Formats: sequence, C-alpha cells, structure tokens
Amino acid sequence: MSILDYIDASPSPYHAVAETVAKLESAGFMGLSEAGPWNMEPGKSYYTTRGGRTVLAWRMGMTAPNESGVRILGAHTDSPVLKIRPNPDLKGRDMSLLTTEVYGGPLLYTWLDRDLKLSGAVYLKGDKGPDVRLVDLNDMRFRVNSLAIHLRQEKGSDTHKINRHKDLPLMFSGPVGSSKAAMLDVLAQHVGAKPDDILEFDLSLADHMPSAYAGKDEEFISAPRLDNLFSCYTALEAFLAAPKEPRSTQFICFYDAEEIGSLTWAGARSDGFTAALNRIAHSYGLSADEEAQARARSIFISADMAHAEHVSFKDATDSEHVPDLNGGLALKSAARGNYAIGYPAAAWFRQVCGEAGVPLQSFMYRCDHGAGSSIGPLVTTGSGICGIDVGAPLLAMHSIRELAGTRDVALCIDAYKAFFASELPFEG
Repeated sequence: MSILDYIDASPSPYHAVAETVAKLESAGFMGLSEAGPWNMEPGKSYYTTRGGRTVLAWRMGMTAPNESGVRILGAHTDSPVLKIRPNPDLKGRDMSLLTTEVYGGPLLYTWLDRDLKLSGAVYLKGDKGPDVRLVDLNDMRFRVNSLAIHLRQEKGSDTHKINRHKDLPLMFSGPVGSSKAAMLDVLAQHVGAKPDDILEFDLSLADHMPSAYAGKDEEFISAPRLDNLFSCYTALEAFLAAPKEPRSTQFICFYDAEEIGSLTWAGARSDGFTAALNRIAHSYGLSADEEAQARARSIFISADMAHAEHVSFKDATDSEHVPDLNGGLALKSAARGNYAIGYPAAAWFRQVCGEAGVPLQSFMYRCDHGAGSSIGPLVTTGSGICGIDVGAPLLAMHSIRELAGTRDVALCIDAYKAFFASELPFEG
C-alpha cells in the first residue's frame, strides 16, 4: 500500500486506525482488549485500540525492558476538519444544509467551494451494547459555499473574515423536511440498518479529490491530512519492517485528539500509553525498581510534520532552521518546551542516523513567532521517558490539501528503521 492509498483509505481517524490495524494483523499482530487480560510473551507482537481512533502496537523484546528499554515512536491520527453538529438542521430557500463546527485549527478558506464528502463512525443499537460502523460516503459530493464578491459589503475586496458559526453550513440536498433525518436515512442505508437504530454519530468532512503526486517529475505529494497521516504511514512502514525478535521492545502509538490539545480519554494526555507500558513490564515480572530502570533506558520519538520554507513568505521561517522538501526528516528544537527537548535522546538519534547514513535536517520557529506543539511534551512528561520531536517538511499545513516531498517518504522510513534496529544503548 502506497502512502496515497493509505491516506485515501483514511478519511477519518476511525478509518486510519482500521487501516493500521489491518496492516498489523496481516503482519501477525494479535489484538488485545483493554478490558481483558493481557498474556504476552517475549518475541510476540500485539496491539490494542481505544475509542476506535487511537491504536497502540508493540513487539515484545527478547530482553526485559529494565535491561534494554523500549523504543517508542508516536504520531497522531486526527487532522483539522469541519465536523457535523449533533442537531445540524438548517433550511435555505432552495436547499437543506447541515451545520458544522470547527475541529482544531484548519485554514478555513481552503474548505470553501470544493467537493467534500462525509466520513466517520455511527453507533447502532446492538444486542450486546452499541455497535460501531465506519462510513465513507465517497459516492456523494457536498460543499460549503462562499458568498459572491458582488454581495459583500466590502465590494472590490477579495478578503473576508470567516464567521465560524454562520459561514460554514454544508450544502446537503434540495428541500427536505429535516436535513438531519435525511442524513440519518443515508447513513442507515450505507450501513444496512434503520435510522432509528442510530444512537450517535461522529462525522467529519473530507476532501473528495483523491491524493496525487504533483510536480514535473512527481517530486511532491498533494494530499489531505498529510498532517499527520504522513507520519503514521512512515512510522508504520518502518515498524513493520523492524527486526521480528528484537532485543528491545518496539512500540508505536498513534493518538487521537492532538489537534485539540489531546484532552480526551484516547488522547496523549490519557493513561493509554503508560497503562500499556505497565502491563508490558508486569508481563516480564519487573519490580517497581526495575520499571523505573526500564523507563530510564527507553526513548520516545514524537513524529509530526515540520514547516518547509514558503517562497512567497520567506520571513515566516528562520532560514537557518527550516528544512527542505525532499531533504529528509527534521529534528525539532524549542527552548520554550512546546516540543520534547530531551538532549540525550537527540544526541543518540543523531548518532544512530549518522551510522545508518540517513540525513537529518533541523527545524525551529522564529523567536518572534508563535509556535505549534505536539504529543511529544505530553508523553515524555507524563511517562518520565526522555524523548524528541521530529517531522517531515510540509507546505500549507492545516489546509484541506497539503504538500510534502515524495522522496521524504523513503527518507523518513529509513530514519525510523534505524531507530528500531539500532543496538546502541540509551540511558536518559
């Protein structure tokens, strides 16, 4: 599966987790429920999910974690989008619409006047409790319409401040009695159920146009949700290619809710990661003192995207700390702590990549600009594990359609392969 296939098959975090799980199971990973017992063995591979939007997977090391630590690579499954509100009815003179709300920090103007689709999950009545079904209405097109320039009060200006409550209703159909009822009918038909069986829905909008290569020699990737499915894909490919009976336990965690601060039960601020690590430690019979040793020998890498230089806005980035498209993974720095700043981990990773012949770039925000963040500081402070932030270069971050370098896919995979395969010891 190419990165384009992975992204197109993942119009929502639910789909991204489902695609990841399918690849894990094809590679022999065994699924574990958080509600059940975990009976694990060295050399075996496992995964678990939370809320259908977060997935954790690991290979048990042949050596106990207190001796060799855990190699952990994290990313996030969510992207800034527009989501359908619970009671979305809105009527126009000649059409029915669905109201939306903003999730995360998207470039809102990029969502206007283009073909969109609905995707996500619906929860149905079931004999043993609610049953979740994934939906991707790829055979239907919807759109959010902008106001013509002739009808604006500021005539002659092509600028317009978007009102998040008023300007973002979704054109759904011609006149119907209730747009929500019509939407539920569509969803029910899609999953083979009755509208009354739908208990809840979690639906977001996605670009209807498929991902594509761009440029004269296809040197770029034009796609939605590159932030952060690019990182999920490259991390997963490296993880699946890693040694099958590793000395150190290998671990990936793809979290939901990064774009809204990770404040959910399935996000990076939750106990999902540390709870899994504790259960892994217990399977080796480690004492509390040995668990502390294991964390000191473990290393965490947060993989998110980094900003490339925009040729029309060169002053927006620091020329000495901005990575090139197709130049490989960038190691992020931030004295203010918005990224994980484990200098021992950064030095270790530089040595590992250097020994493997894998290039590393650098990224840092201008000192006088605001800055984004990641799951890195949340996971490292919550677990006490030393870590760093890295990312592939990206243009138009948080647009409905972003641009990355084609060559960076292989370069990132190579860097993560070196991370998992290296026998270089680490003590943070």
